[in-house]
Amino acid sequence: MMLNSFCRAAAAVMGCTALIASGCSFLQSSAEVTPVDQQFMLTAASEEIAEVDMAELAERHAGDPAVKAYGHRLAQEYTHINAELSQLADRKRVNLINAMDPANRTLYEELTNLNGKLFDREYLRAQINIHRMGNGLYESEAQAGEDADVKAFAAKNAPVGVEHLQLAQALLLKEQQAGR
Repeated sequence: MMLNSFCRAAAAVMGCTALIASGCSFLQSSAEVTPVDQQFMLTAASEEIAEVDMAELAERHAGDPAVKAYGHRLAQEYTHINAELSQLADRKRVNLINAMDPANRTLYEELTNLNGKLFDREYLRAQINIHRMGNGLYESEAQAGEDADVKAFAAKNAPVGVEHLQLAQALLLKEQQAGR
């Protein structure tokens, strides 16, 4: 059964909270960054993996060519950001977990059952919620991170998420105005 947007947003927040809470057990003593920066890196990696997987799903399931193009763009940009984060993690001796958090996995599985207009609407709503949370994560690290390199990575990539949020909002508004 499809979760409505509110429930999905709540599930994503709970999933991020669970990831952060469980992330403490993933923190590595050999890492060359503080636990705060490790947690950012672990959470960001999980979110970026979800972004790439859902974007690739949008390329296959979206009905609107603009939503397909949005998915294609996100897949490319987050693949690049993931590669950059992986290189940074290697330099800082942080072992990233290459898996989606449970809330995003559930959302992904729900989206796989949708196509066309319904997929477009639900995917865009999810992107708005995901980017609102992800943007907060990146902005927080950019402002309060402790390691200069990790902080710089967050500051460099924070505007990408802001732009993706704005694009998703514009696409959803276009869908709603078209009566889709």
